[in-house]
Amino acid sequence: MRNRLPFVVLCICLYMIVTPQFSQEKGKPKAKTSQEPASFTADWRDTELKDFLMGMSAIIKKNILIDDAVKGKKITIISQKRVRIEDAYGFMKSVLETQGFGLIEENDLIKVVKIKDALAKSQIVRIGKDPVSDSEVALNKTITQIVPLEFSNAIELEPILKRVTSPDTDIIIPKNQNTLIFSGSTSDINKLLKLVDNLDVRADGPGSISSAGDIHIYTLEYNEAEKLAAILVKLDMPDAPVAPVQGQPGEAGADGKPAQPPQPVPQAPKVPGKQDKIKAVAHKESNSLIVTATPQEWEEIKKIIKILDTPRKQVLLEVLIVELSSTDLNDFGIDWRYQELAYGQFNTGLAAQGGVIDKNGRPTNVNTLSGFSLGFIRRGGQQIIGILNANSTNENFNVLSAPQILTLDNQEAEINVGQDVPVRTQNRNAGLGGDNAVTVANFEYRPTGIKLKFTPHINKNNRITLDLYQEIKNVAGISSEATGGNPTFNKRDIKTTIVVDNIQTIVIGGLLSNDKQKKVQKIPILGEIPLLGTLFRRTTNQNRKTNLMVFLTPHILDDRDKSDRMTIQKKNEQERMVDEREKKLR
Repeated sequence: MRNRLPFVVLCICLYMIVTPQFSQEKGKPKAKTSQEPASFTADWRDTELKDFLMGMSAIIKKNILIDDAVKGKKITIISQKRVRIEDAYGFMKSVLETQGFGLIEENDLIKVVKIKDALAKSQIVRIGKDPVSDSEVALNKTITQIVPLEFSNAIELEPILKRVTSPDTDIIIPKNQNTLIFSGSTSDINKLLKLVDNLDVRADGPGSISSAGDIHIYTLEYNEAEKLAAILVKLDMPDAPVAPVQGQPGEAGADGKPAQPPQPVPQAPKVPGKQDKIKAVAHKESNSLIVTATPQEWEEIKKIIKILDTPRKQVLLEVLIVELSSTDLNDFGIDWRYQELAYGQFNTGLAAQGGVIDKNGRPTNVNTLSGFSLGFIRRGGQQIIGILNANSTNENFNVLSAPQILTLDNQEAEINVGQDVPVRTQNRNAGLGGDNAVTVANFEYRPTGIKLKFTPHINKNNRITLDLYQEIKNVAGISSEATGGNPTFNKRDIKTTIVVDNIQTIVIGGLLSNDKQKKVQKIPILGEIPLLGTLFRRTTNQNRKTNLMVFLTPHILDDRDKSDRMTIQKKNEQERMVDEREKKLR
């Protein structure tokens, strides 16, 4: 016994020296020293969630009531740093939220329930836009915040806020109130409050930029926020910029020490083959972009926005649409009565066409035939026995339209001038038949007139590429009732791409049509006699040529002075036209 006593004393001394320095097992607090606060190692590998909560209950010194839904859930937490005891509650809450669970505190009891149930039973209600204090955020409790809005529309803000917050955070809009109600963790609520504080203000004007943590707001000057947001969300998140340093590797810096090579700004590792997309939404009311990104990422995204949000030139396109037609008509004939009746028919139809006789063959003392006309009347009576007519016409010029349209560079513009024409598509009988039968007709409306569509593209030398589409549709005539009585349409269109200088007039055309017709009406046998047969027939020769010409003159308006000069010029032209019209009416 005496020989063993010194050995026992030595063991006790070693135990007292080593034990305070020994790190506790995972989930167990480390003994507090004067130099370091009590902490624990957050290292759980494939651990049941209920076992994790048992360990946390011992650390935070509170009773935890576990919901049945927790059973079977497993977690893995890998930590390189120890967690302080005072941060244990917030750490536990964050872990539970990743698994879809929240906490409800009642005195010394903490209930673990589904996160939606925790939100519904939140006991802390705040009113206003004041942010949550840092101490409250650290506790990461569940709260409800009522936020009245002053300038923005709650219905328009709701989809934007939901895009940038956790799906476990509830956002509610009371009926007939411009108010938002948030329910969620203090950290999520605080982020939403900062965002609302930046959005619910009188617009500072285009070009203003503001940030709240990782939420950034950029008010656009020239572009539409919705269109630009749709572009940004398709882009990959830009890489973090390289931190600038002075000097080259190996060169001495100002302090005499060798300069270090550029080092990239630390960022979270990315999964190979996978790139995060830019997160951006549009606030239409203020024409602003709301982007979620780290400060380093935001600097790169901001450069992209500034490049895209630049002013665009405008183009005024003057168009003159002209129809050049050449109609040569030669009409010569003699119309004889060939029956000894008071109301007999005429052989070539001249008398009826000119209105010389009515539909019953009676003389009307009217003649509407063009050109030279000569009539023969029976001596001693009023009976017409013959008519001679000779006519020649020529037409050649018609201005169809002269539209002018202003648009932005690379922006399609369209102008339509015309009317809708009814076209019968169906006839059907309704009723009981006989005298009670009713005919019901169905109609569709077909557009006619002039349509012009064009898109200008201006290069750095002020040359303009025009993507142009021109369509002209008009009614050619009305068919007979036997064939439905519907109109027939003429349609001519041009689709082309051209390059033109600023204020250069060019012409596009070539829609040429050529229509030749020859018609002969004659008395049988007599009209076929050589030479003498001319007296017994009517010959009509018609040749119609039509060419559609489109004259284009683009004007680039890239500043206020040019726009004002063009406006004054067009105003003066309009006033001159009014004066000329008034002079003609006097």
